[in-house]
Amino acid sequence: MMHRLRTIRNSTLTMAALCCASTFLVACGGEEEPVAVVQKAPPPKVEAPPPPPRVPSIEELMARLDIDQRVNLPEDLAPATEGERVAVLKFFDGFARGNADALKPMLSEPDQFLLGEMTTSGAFAKSTSGISRIDVRCGVDAGATHALAVFHVGEEYEPQLWTLSNAEASPEFDSVATPPDIMDKLSGDDPIGLWFLVVKSELAKAEEPDEQPELPKQDFTAEDGGGENAGGGDSAPSSAPGGSPGRRMPGAPIKAPKPPGFGTK
Repeated sequence: MMHRLRTIRNSTLTMAALCCASTFLVACGGEEEPVAVVQKAPPPKVEAPPPPPRVPSIEELMARLDIDQRVNLPEDLAPATEGERVAVLKFFDGFARGNADALKPMLSEPDQFLLGEMTTSGAFAKSTSGISRIDVRCGVDAGATHALAVFHVGEEYEPQLWTLSNAEASPEFDSVATPPDIMDKLSGDDPIGLWFLVVKSELAKAEEPDEQPELPKQDFTAEDGGGENAGGGDSAPSSAPGGSPGRRMPGAPIKAPKPPGFGTK
């Protein structure tokens, strides 16, 4: 009986000691403080750039601007911007309709002067009245936009190249020199670039010194060595020598060229 009581008392003491130990641990900070979780800010949202403005098609612009149907500018040969497209279509519409007043403010000063002379003489009205079609193609060369046109006049084809500037505000067309027989020399996918190469070649030829033909010599001395003219000095030849071969500068009259290889519908 005493032994049993002693065992119970010892168990009670053990339980009390464990309770005290637990209380001590709690009081001394046995529980860990919660760690704050830092959330990363989401990456900034990158917005896609707005799509470029749509460029109206040539068909749309011709209908909107009431362009003469004789002007043929294929979509794949047209300028890249709306301003350039409008300028080119209006420019060649002036030729198709023979409208000098519409063309004048779009021409460079030298071309305005030439247009004025042609208008006064009646040459402009005469040359534009026979236009049945204008095939146009545009391209970029040396950073500038150019418009190459082939005018169908009766059975002939008249080519001309212009450089376009300031298309978005006040478009101006400046004509490029036309080498002789230029249509026979244009081929491939870049006739505009080839045109400038031909002009450069023609200008180089024009700067070359003219050939000096050797003048024929004739002896007027009598066979026996006598006579008033015996031993005479320089004498004029009996006939004038043939002239040196001429050179045509760019812009000379053009023969009827071959049909163009572009711009067909």
